[in-house]
Amino acid sequence: MIPRGKLYISNKDLFTGIRYCATNYFKPLKTDIPEQNSNVLTCLSVRTGFDLVLSSLNFPAGSEILVTDINIPDMFKIIAGHNLTAIPLPVNKQTLNISPVQLEAAITPATKAILITHLFGAIMETDEIIAIARKHNLIVFEDCAQAYAGNVYKGNPKSDVIMFSFGLIKTNTSVRGATIDIKNLTLYTNVLSRNEQYDIQHTSSFLKKIFKVILIKLLTTKTIYTGLYNIVKASGKDFEEVLAGFTRGFPGDDIFKQIHYRPCQPNIKLLQKKLNNFNQREIDERILLANDILTHIPNHYKIGTLNTKHTYWVLPLETGDPIGLINYLRNNGFDASQKASSLIKLKSPISIYNPNDLKLENIVYLPAFPSMSKSNRNKLTKLLVNFVPLKLQNH
Repeated sequence: MIPRGKLYISNKDLFTGIRYCATNYFKPLKTDIPEQNSNVLTCLSVRTGFDLVLSSLNFPAGSEILVTDINIPDMFKIIAGHNLTAIPLPVNKQTLNISPVQLEAAITPATKAILITHLFGAIMETDEIIAIARKHNLIVFEDCAQAYAGNVYKGNPKSDVIMFSFGLIKTNTSVRGATIDIKNLTLYTNVLSRNEQYDIQHTSSFLKKIFKVILIKLLTTKTIYTGLYNIVKASGKDFEEVLAGFTRGFPGDDIFKQIHYRPCQPNIKLLQKKLNNFNQREIDERILLANDILTHIPNHYKIGTLNTKHTYWVLPLETGDPIGLINYLRNNGFDASQKASSLIKLKSPISIYNPNDLKLENIVYLPAFPSMSKSNRNKLTKLLVNFVPLKLQNH
């Protein structure tokens, strides 16, 4: 079976991380590893950085933050944990943008900020959004956790806070870590001071994570992955839950307890190495892969077709029969999934049907990655063309 994806880290980088950990045990690595610039903080995760900035801003309880309505649940938990209210804005499934008109209509006297979230590797058009935010004196957060693309995009320079993740399943992963670019020097200094009060995660914790990544890379070789799938299926367990146990970044309910740490020096050093040596060709190959498949499948599958800056971190499709499509692809050797990421959709208190809104329940993530052979790309494409939804089979 073709696994649903590959991790963006080489064996060489993993063993470099192990060497950093071993070196740090005997002779602590230098702690003055330079940041990319004076206002960029390296921290444990985007969750950590977002929480730190909200703590520093100290908005009054009950204040509102406008948010892209699709994100990981922890980001919404962090907003709630600061006694703030998240006001969701729907994502257009063709552009993967939020509407500037809907944004401005949602602003109230209680609105203090907006959290823009780029999804699936697509880069949202943000100039008009930021112009509206400026008019209303709102802080602009850009969550680029799914949008790292090397030199292609570094965030809108007019955003106040730009957050990139390098966690386990992200592009250019360093196993853990994030960069938080804070434009306002006073705010950056406050955030930095708060971050320095956190304990540093033990090097042993990072080392265990590296060995876990090595295991995941081993399990996602085609033969072993197929065997694992068959064993899990025969045992009656949920394959999605088994895989989630391997890739979940912060398991458990108390998110604040888990994110209030600084990354250890081996983690920071590995992150800096990955940033300095990122192979831009990987993004080009990923776009080529997506085009190889999307060009030849029916239009009803496609989302994000009007987004002009898509880098395809993942390759999602829309279907009226997601379970049927997943089973069909798995039966033919491709591990498609609805849970390739932990995204959820925050429901709006006002439910208005809009056929252009992105609906997560209709999304299926394809098992597609740049190293996939041409023959497997063609086979996957043919399967998608030939798939007949269950409701049509029974018609």
